[in-house]
Amino acid sequence: MFTFHRGTQDIGDFDPDRAAVALGEDPAAFCAGLNPAGAECRVVTWQWPRDLTREVMLAPGHFLLIRSDRGFRARLTDQDRTLAVEEGLRATDGSFFSLFLPPSTPNALKRMSLRLAVQTESGTRHAEAPLLLLPRPEEARVKRVFGRSELLEAQLRLLATNGRGAMLYAPIAWGTLASRYDALLAANFDPDHPEDRWMMLARCRAWLLYQGYSQDINLDCLQAFAAGNSGGAFWRYKIPSGQGQHVMLTIGLDMVPGRNAVRIAFHRHGAGKDAARLADATPVRLVLRPDIESRSYHETTKAFAGPEHHFRAALSGIPGGFAFQPDALHRLRMQITQGRFVQEPEWNYMVHRRQDAERGLDADSDLSSPGYFEAVLEGGTTVSLCAEAGPERTPPPPASGAADLLPERSPLEAVTPAGLTPIEVLEKALDHYVVCRGPLKTVIAGYPWFLDWGRDSLIFARGLIAARRFEESRAVLKLFGQYEDRGTLPNMIRGSDAGNRDTSDAPLWFAVACAELVAAEGGEGFLKSDCGGRTVRQVLGSIVHAYMAGTPNGVKMDPDSGLIFSPSHFTWMDTNFPAGSPRQGYPVEIQVFWHAALAFLARIDKKESRRWAALAARVRQSLAKLFWQPSLGCLSDCLHAAPGQPAGTATADDHIRPNQLFAITLGAVDANEQRRQILSACGELLVPGAIRSLADRPVSHPLPVNFRGSLLNDPHRPYWGQYTGDEDTCR
Repeated sequence: MFTFHRGTQDIGDFDPDRAAVALGEDPAAFCAGLNPAGAECRVVTWQWPRDLTREVMLAPGHFLLIRSDRGFRARLTDQDRTLAVEEGLRATDGSFFSLFLPPSTPNALKRMSLRLAVQTESGTRHAEAPLLLLPRPEEARVKRVFGRSELLEAQLRLLATNGRGAMLYAPIAWGTLASRYDALLAANFDPDHPEDRWMMLARCRAWLLYQGYSQDINLDCLQAFAAGNSGGAFWRYKIPSGQGQHVMLTIGLDMVPGRNAVRIAFHRHGAGKDAARLADATPVRLVLRPDIESRSYHETTKAFAGPEHHFRAALSGIPGGFAFQPDALHRLRMQITQGRFVQEPEWNYMVHRRQDAERGLDADSDLSSPGYFEAVLEGGTTVSLCAEAGPERTPPPPASGAADLLPERSPLEAVTPAGLTPIEVLEKALDHYVVCRGPLKTVIAGYPWFLDWGRDSLIFARGLIAARRFEESRAVLKLFGQYEDRGTLPNMIRGSDAGNRDTSDAPLWFAVACAELVAAEGGEGFLKSDCGGRTVRQVLGSIVHAYMAGTPNGVKMDPDSGLIFSPSHFTWMDTNFPAGSPRQGYPVEIQVFWHAALAFLARIDKKESRRWAALAARVRQSLAKLFWQPSLGCLSDCLHAAPGQPAGTATADDHIRPNQLFAITLGAVDANEQRRQILSACGELLVPGAIRSLADRPVSHPLPVNFRGSLLNDPHRPYWGQYTGDEDTCR
């Protein structure tokens, strides 16, 4: 350890005996003391047996600390090759530990294994756990191109959107449907705001025909998939045509910005010098059979309930395709270039959707196909298909627009396809979620289920601010500022209905986002903006005064501590039927946001600045006094209380959750030692690509989850490792 940090040199005044004692007392603190770059310990802790079910990530230049209450031997392995072996050393407190030196930093994510032999009362127990070595941050890239083996292992989906709330949400396995939310076109028919998406085009099955032989275009012949540079996607197929030859076909797919429309391009590659490819002059037939629906995205189609009779009557022919209008509000048109449409209606009954079955939902739905498209493809030629939902007066997008989907625009053509940096991916992803609501902007909380939610939109606004997309940030904040009423904001907006105000964090997130926008723009001009007849500054004042006096939905400041009481299911952890994470009382992040709102008002309200600053200081003191858990080295997640009960008499839980991290990022905890301890405690929540919402450890404060009188979990071991099963009893 000494030579890792300082190289081979004379140890000078370094005392190995004293160092050994310090190492045994606190291995992480000892590492921090040796680090010449600062006070960082640069240690990742792996705890036996808790982390057997967690893929622990090892950052570049970090030691791996193994801890156990039993003696052990640990091996770090790369497949079957052993890289290092360490015996457990006895620590001062009687537990055991070992430290692995930081391994070589990989150029990309690298999976390794930790193999342990642990001495237990019943003998030696052998176990293996995954480790993930991380590359340097500046070298991290997000994959855009996936080969066949990766596609067979991973169940990937494509998301494309139009900026109006519609979506294309489809499995990469062409022609398959895993849930009722999968569709090539789920339209948003209201031109002014997001509403429940309407499923019009579920899928488009495809075949290639040659000399009487028909080959289904499916996962069996898929070679690669690539996410496009500007939102589309590409599939590369190697399709057998008989007699040892094949056809290379690329399918390009995207959604048209601002329209309920998708475009699909089918390109047959030239044979070139490849004798195994069918000659360019030899034509093949492409047959495409769309499966259509007309339903809300939360429902299913049952042919016997009416569609079997009236769908056929809703079909009509148009040049190169068909129109489908099952009622006055919903219309779909599909057209092909350089091909024809043959009307030949058929039904597919009881199409099974495995994810719906897993969730305990109705998993079988019926699909109607109005007929099929067919076209002739020679080598080097392209056929385009367009589907658009909307009023009859709207012309379909020109077929030439599908030129964006030709293979020369595809990352599949690159010799070494470059991945994007995580920041580039995040910045591009913002466009999927920002949509119009009247003249302003709102945010889709998530695809495929959600529309615009209050807290999600305001949290997202912080991302827009960080990306310096200030105009959109202002539009989102002004929109939600208009909805403020006696300290409340919408929890969610469904169509034009903003009556659901069951949220204690959305109004405070509004204040946090306003503070960050003012700081990023370097001035308070935004606070003068109009929000439905009031300024943003007035809306902020209304929120704070209402929280102090009490809002109509039960949010209220405890006068003794200055902390905010939140009713059950009013935070982001708002499952309610059944209540999976009841947090009635004083949730930790609500106090942090409240402190941030008060600190912001102290800066912008010159007349009452001292009042707000004093109240913010009292909140910070109460947070430290009532939430800090010395035995855990972190903050309690919630002080559980009944309505009207002071925070000082509430019951603090011992649930380690990530909500406390806001206390660091928003400045409610400023002591460096406490910050380090909070970060250390939350380290056990980290998993690749995410953070757990609850630590996998026993708790003293029980967390029972009941449904219809039955207990669904172990209240004293409430961590639930996998999000699977039916909605009511497992999720």
